[in-house]
Amino acid sequence: MSSSLAEPAPLVDRIDELSQLLEGVDHAVEFGASTVFVLRGEAGVGKTSLLATLAHRAVQQHGPSGLLSGYGQAMLNSLASDSFQAIRECLRSLTSSADRSGPKSRLERLASSFGEHAPDWIESVPVVGQLLAAGVRTGQAYAASGRDQSEIDSRLDQLLRFIEALLADGPVLMVLDDLHWADTATIDLLTTIALRVEGPLVMVLAYRPDQLLSTDQTHPLQRAVFRLCRYRPETVVMDLPRLSSADTEQLVRQAADGSPVSPRVVSRIVRLSAGNPLFAESLVRLGGQGDGVAPRQIAAVLEERLSFLRPEDQRLLETAALIGYSFEVDYLAVLARMDVDDVYERLHVLFDEHGLVRPAEPRGKYDRYLIHHPLFAEILRERGASNSPRWRRHHIRFLEVLEAEPDWDDEMQVRVAAVAVAAGDREKAGALSLAAAHRQFALGAVSKARELAQIAVDHAPSFDAWSLLAESLSARGDHVEATRACAEAFTCTVDETVDPGREADVRLLWARNLRMTCRWDEVDRALDELLAAHSGPGEIHAEALMLKAEIALCGPSQDARRCIDLCDSVAAMSSRPAIRSRAHGHRGLAHLAAYEPADAEHWLGRSIDVASSTGHPYASYEALHWLSKKTMACLELDRSWQLLEELGRMSRTSGVASENPPHLRDSSRVLGLQRRYPEAAEAFAQYLDISLPPAIPRAAATLACQIHEVENLHGRMASEILLAQLRRVSRDAVIATERGERLVEVLDAIDRRAPGWNPVELSIAGLGVPPDETLAADAIFRFDVPSLPHLRSILGNGAGS
Repeated sequence: MSSSLAEPAPLVDRIDELSQLLEGVDHAVEFGASTVFVLRGEAGVGKTSLLATLAHRAVQQHGPSGLLSGYGQAMLNSLASDSFQAIRECLRSLTSSADRSGPKSRLERLASSFGEHAPDWIESVPVVGQLLAAGVRTGQAYAASGRDQSEIDSRLDQLLRFIEALLADGPVLMVLDDLHWADTATIDLLTTIALRVEGPLVMVLAYRPDQLLSTDQTHPLQRAVFRLCRYRPETVVMDLPRLSSADTEQLVRQAADGSPVSPRVVSRIVRLSAGNPLFAESLVRLGGQGDGVAPRQIAAVLEERLSFLRPEDQRLLETAALIGYSFEVDYLAVLARMDVDDVYERLHVLFDEHGLVRPAEPRGKYDRYLIHHPLFAEILRERGASNSPRWRRHHIRFLEVLEAEPDWDDEMQVRVAAVAVAAGDREKAGALSLAAAHRQFALGAVSKARELAQIAVDHAPSFDAWSLLAESLSARGDHVEATRACAEAFTCTVDETVDPGREADVRLLWARNLRMTCRWDEVDRALDELLAAHSGPGEIHAEALMLKAEIALCGPSQDARRCIDLCDSVAAMSSRPAIRSRAHGHRGLAHLAAYEPADAEHWLGRSIDVASSTGHPYASYEALHWLSKKTMACLELDRSWQLLEELGRMSRTSGVASENPPHLRDSSRVLGLQRRYPEAAEAFAQYLDISLPPAIPRAAATLACQIHEVENLHGRMASEILLAQLRRVSRDAVIATERGERLVEVLDAIDRRAPGWNPVELSIAGLGVPPDETLAADAIFRFDVPSLPHLRSILGNGAGS
């Protein structure tokens, strides 16, 4: 399907769904309000056809109002698809929409807006670079050309400003399809756009829900949908059902395109397709030839449909699928060893007579086609890969073709790395994957960087590869694996010469992750070695002392005074605002642990002031979070709630703390203390639902601590009400099935608690939480204050507060 989304010949109308989507566009155009739709449906159920019709009719109706329509599709092109792929496609499509639907001045304004607001996205839209200046491909090149000397901001900020500029001129429809294949960075970026941008913007996010199922972790798209529904309650979630028998029969007769189809064949197709439009359309294509043994799965029907092609056309399609769901004709001609004009002829036959490919938007100078449906592409890849020598040889040749391409952009860099892996060239796979991983990490695509860094260490392990993998894992919150990756990096120093500064950075990273996994003796030794090697004042020394201060506060033997002294040394030594803010914040928490709430308030306030000067959203989030901990410890509940709402807003607008967000965990606690038990239960269930797998045990221990606190402050009946509300949300499908089952297990264990119970002992013995995780959860819950009842008695906030 072309990314311009020309309206397809309708096989069957999705009248209700289409009307609802078009009403959203009408509302956005009329009232200038943003609208988000989440469209879910199984493969072949008609999502793409519905979206094509939506885009076509929306432009028909609102083109005079300046509506621009963009379509982007996440594609499973290779071992590692490019980050932001769907967004790149959408930007290209928006540009095509401006070119087709308005005067030339509209396209020129759009190109100018790219240069002014989103220079680092220029590479995604070659026509924009051509309009701005010959040869301009990237934001850096545009800035170097002298036309824009302003600082290049993050890609997120650039894209947000660009979309806001478009909305100032008219409404925008952004359709993002097949997001079950999108990388985490793409999903986070789209979520941030949906939450932050105001104006006549309609976003439609479509995916297959069955592709999100996983036994080991929550898919990032599930967390994104939760965030949208929580922070934009007006978000419309639509499930696209299978067709009714009557609609399927209508589709069959339309697909036959006037050819007579016997009632027996229609009845058979209706029965076999079970309401799946792609299945039904494929059976119609097979006609009488497919009237033998009925295939039981859609994959079998698609295989059968392919089997009626000439063998050479089957091989041509398999080779096309190797290039990707979207593929360049020139590349296909080289790999198939055919004249390019002959390839065009065969593609025309496959398009016109068989409906298995269709033209797509070109990529620069290259014409492209799309394979009819992602399921076809999957089957073709599986067929091609079954002949592994031929498949590998094609990848070797494809790698040679891509290496000859000049001026790789981010998309090409990832693509070449994936092809090198499939070609079996270990040396190139390692080097190319590492280079791509560095670039993706710099772009903020942490999940993609981790995937590529893992490929690099698998093919060409080195200090650089292991350390980048460790950074990516640490950024995702997987501290156990990050620690292991750091240790592997150090083994490489035996055979490699490593820059001392870089090695020190990785040793700091190692120590941070050891601290996060409560391996106190090991982190102490690591820091002592680091301080001995960097004994003079400096940033490395300051960061090592900062970790020492955190251990003094949070470690097994708390020493609040030592933490305060160390924080003072760090603040005096470091010139980096983020480190100084951290030092002030931990000094404030140390005063809290020493039962000095007034001093805690002072230093936590200074931490917030310094953090705001960094311009980095995470530093501000972290500093405000520390203040919220103080207010909860002191039972300043109204103030706590205001701070938590602000933290939630910061998370929505900047994307920080979107995984395992402490503000959501703490919101449940404060709501429970305020006796708002239904809301407290829902907040905890949502926190559990979006937590990464390594955080689940600690979350279970945290709930035990929360129930214990409510029971101590408000009595046994209050804790029973909260437990009942938690059981309600576990039953009401508010959270993923496996997380709901874990929640029920935790609730069952808490129900068996004895009088005078201890949440730490129950977590270890009753919930199976490891002791280190339990003690860490308990310390976090107490905010490292040895005795919250003692602190609250000092303040006069006792059990009756």
